[in-house]
Amino acid sequence: MMKVAFLSTFAFDANISLINALKNKCDIYFFTEALYEIDNYLDKNKLSKFISNGNEVEEIKRFSKLIPLEKTYVIKGTRQNNIVKKIYNSYRINKKIKEINPDIIILDSHLITYFLTAFNYRKKSLLIIHDPFFHSGENFKVDIFLRKLYFSFLGYKMLLNENQKNDFIKHYRQNPNKVFTSFLSIYEYLTLYGKKEDKTNKDFNVLFFGRISPYKGVKFFLDACVEIIQSEKYPNISFTVAGSGNFDFDVTKYYNYPQIKILNKFIQPTELSRLILDSAVVICPYIDATQSGVIMSCFAFKKPVIATNVGGLPEMIENNKTGLIIEPKSTEQIKQAIFKLYENPQILQEMSENISMKYFYGEKSWMRSAEYFLDAMKSILNKR
Repeated sequence: MMKVAFLSTFAFDANISLINALKNKCDIYFFTEALYEIDNYLDKNKLSKFISNGNEVEEIKRFSKLIPLEKTYVIKGTRQNNIVKKIYNSYRINKKIKEINPDIIILDSHLITYFLTAFNYRKKSLLIIHDPFFHSGENFKVDIFLRKLYFSFLGYKMLLNENQKNDFIKHYRQNPNKVFTSFLSIYEYLTLYGKKEDKTNKDFNVLFFGRISPYKGVKFFLDACVEIIQSEKYPNISFTVAGSGNFDFDVTKYYNYPQIKILNKFIQPTELSRLILDSAVVICPYIDATQSGVIMSCFAFKKPVIATNVGGLPEMIENNKTGLIIEPKSTEQIKQAIFKLYENPQILQEMSENISMKYFYGEKSWMRSAEYFLDAMKSILNKR
């Protein structure tokens, strides 16, 4: 059986479901870094060792049905700006991975944490590219440098949507035979924090959640909320914006509307699961995008999503089947999409059933996604 080391610094929410789908097909070891709680909900200050086994970390034990705890390792992380310690820690991690002696490596980022391992296993590594292109306002120099560095010696890449594959190959001058694609499926981990009976809100609530950033298009959503409220035709529609980060516009006036709730903070998974359960529909009014973990979080609760026609989002949402696709930067289209679902509750129910069939059991399940990863890894090993 193929031995795999899965090295993660973020995307914990997606990775544990992927590992669950892979664990019966290969011998998989999972490394994750506790650094920023926003990335994987792990508090590094609670760790007594640099590398702790999964059985020793309380926050990890919750996921024992999804990941093999005895083959899971949690790293007490170091901030990126402490370059000397970061490289030393990379050496310590590489030493541990050498003991495991994997046949192949999967990495989910281009950060320094696993740099030495990535370089040593460069001919048998698969790098997951979560964002083929940097988002608007987020093309930081350090990230650009590290991406170029990793791309210079890692040949095999895995994108999580098909839409951007050709543009990615052209932009970064990649070998098409070394670029694979798969997809995200539902974020099962969230269902461990909340259940359907936890729903408390009786309104038709439209929810936006996620990190606040210019490319998310939050202002277009909030402007649509105001216009709906001012029409005075829909008294039981409420709106929620939840997430940490800085708004790139003056948000003050939106606090004047009691129907709009703004939670400008990091949302812990228990609260997030409740917000999703309390919503009727979730919106992703993005200006640009790759794929979206937000959509997969909603689909875990069978909640339909309104999303814009950007990046890989149309691959994730089947228009009029599992949600609605609208054009970006359009307050009017946001309003019309909300009205359509508000006035036709049977459509929401049908969409929920379609999500279940497609993502829990069908062609967009984690088992199907894992097959693409297995095929890519076999291809890499056969070329060595």
